[in-house]
Amino acid sequence: MKLAYSHILRLLKDKPSKKEISDLLFQLGHEHELENNIFDLEITPNRGDCLSLNGIARDLNFFYPMKSNTKVYSGNLKKFNPKLKNESEEICPNISFLEIEITGKVKKYKDYLENYFKDLGINKNNFFTDISNYLAYETGQPTHCFDATKMDGTFKLEKRKKNEKFKTLLDDEIELKGQNLVFTLDNKTISLAGVMGGKSTSCSNSTTKVWVECAYFKPEEILGKARKYNLNSEAAYKFERGVDFMCQEMVLRRFIAIVGEHAEIKSMAINQNLKKKVRHKLNFSSKKINEIIGDEVKENKQVKILKALGFEKEKNSIVIPSHRSDIDQANDLAEEITRVIGYNNIIPKPLMLPVNVKSMEHSFEESCRDFLVNLGFFEVINFPFNDTENEEANIIDNPLDKQRSKIRVCITKSLAANVVYNQNRQKDSIKLFEISDVYTKTGRERSIGVIVNGREGKNYNEFSSKLNYSYLKGILITMLSELLATKIDFIAEIRENYDFVEAVSLNGRKIGALGKLSNNFVNSKSKSPVYSFEIDITNIELPTVTSKPVSEYPAIYRDLSFSIDTLELIDDLNIKIEKVCSESKILKELFVFDFFENKKMNILKVGYRFKFQSDKKSLTDKEVDKVMDKIIQISMSTDGIKIEGL
Repeated sequence: MKLAYSHILRLLKDKPSKKEISDLLFQLGHEHELENNIFDLEITPNRGDCLSLNGIARDLNFFYPMKSNTKVYSGNLKKFNPKLKNESEEICPNISFLEIEITGKVKKYKDYLENYFKDLGINKNNFFTDISNYLAYETGQPTHCFDATKMDGTFKLEKRKKNEKFKTLLDDEIELKGQNLVFTLDNKTISLAGVMGGKSTSCSNSTTKVWVECAYFKPEEILGKARKYNLNSEAAYKFERGVDFMCQEMVLRRFIAIVGEHAEIKSMAINQNLKKKVRHKLNFSSKKINEIIGDEVKENKQVKILKALGFEKEKNSIVIPSHRSDIDQANDLAEEITRVIGYNNIIPKPLMLPVNVKSMEHSFEESCRDFLVNLGFFEVINFPFNDTENEEANIIDNPLDKQRSKIRVCITKSLAANVVYNQNRQKDSIKLFEISDVYTKTGRERSIGVIVNGREGKNYNEFSSKLNYSYLKGILITMLSELLATKIDFIAEIRENYDFVEAVSLNGRKIGALGKLSNNFVNSKSKSPVYSFEIDITNIELPTVTSKPVSEYPAIYRDLSFSIDTLELIDDLNIKIEKVCSESKILKELFVFDFFENKKMNILKVGYRFKFQSDKKSLTDKEVDKVMDKIIQISMSTDGIKIEGL
């Protein structure tokens, strides 16, 4: 958000320098850059109240008091009825309309209005739209102007599911899909509510009578709509972060005052429908506030700071202003007071923490990381907060972003978002992993998540090979079996968010899942399948290494290629082969060295390699053939499994 230095000064009684304002903005938590007298601010998602001149001036009010001479129309207003049928009052509880008509020519813009366009490099549109845009800049409350002469018909605000073409007031034609909150006229969409109006009812330079819509929408309803339809909307940006639900009459009266300074008003009337009026209260205890801050701030100073920011004191409670939807607990009040005092001005106190000496031994987690990196995987670190609907998720008391108010209960969802991000940037070989703590209401787990999509690699050997389920399963089996020297079991399950999935068990304990993620869960435009596994590695340690003598006698290798009717038979084949392996003293190792699947031709082939070796002598072909015959016999006893060449 950009604000001009001279515009801020217009609202303050004193005249602080640019540096003084800049220093205070940083102290108050508003990161910014200053260039050519323009403050370019990065406002955090929870501070939608600061997306305006008034909002920033209000935040500076404790240091530099605001002027109270902004012109607002104070006369009586007639009532009119736009005959709006609000069918979404739970989403839009407060909505107001101003009907205003002018006559004669529009005068030259006053300095404050002209400088808004000039200083910020903004293009003018038409008289009423220009005032609407300026008001959003000054007050933070978006308004929308409908040409009143085009508003004859059945007028509704509704959330409906309908695929239809919609032409915006910027002449962009978009296709509305799924459910959208819209204003309609005779069942035709004339405005994407909270985002952008439509061309059919827009104002022009010849417009003399308008309906000015001023509303409060629940932020979660507007969130993401502008991005979904690739629209550049300042209104949506503000509504997403929350606007003042009680400011509508003041904003519309300010609209009248600005119009009156530039044109002769022929008529004006107002309509208000306000269902949301109650401001929240919080119990106030200066002692508790000081415990949170970690310093002693006198109660009268605490109250003075809060009052300067728009809060009200009532006996033992604080009344939250309607523009601060992010305040809901004592931690928030303490944060407001601390921002004004300045974190750097809080006297530091030493925090005694135990010193843990890091072991030089290689941990299981580090071994997994090294294993995956050596195979070409990239490690990612994701934000641990999201909007998961899982009832096991812990809710944050004081989230920075209310859309990310829960601690994630799994890593896979974050990794799926990473895949989509890379797909959108034309990455055709995606191999990612993350190792992190995840939290549920029952406790903490240390998990490792791995996800793959696209080509196996970018060399001539792997370019035509696709990352698939068997590849990822082989990675998991190899990683765990090599590091832990123990058996891994897989059991087919049915789980939400997976097309197919297997539970992973280690020594009889279920530690996670491996499967193909559903397209709905990944939420990607690409049809390329995505595979992942996530396992709990809490308390898993590397086994104690014991030396084992290497046999001096040569090894004998044999290969078998199996044709298999269905993918499910692979597990049966593994069990039978491993049974023979466990009974033989000379069969030291077996592994899959080849896998081929052609779904169109219904061909599925798996190649196994067997290593035979003795610690006491050189083996004969007869001894090896005896074991191989047993493997062949037990394998072919299952319908649907054949051996190539037999």
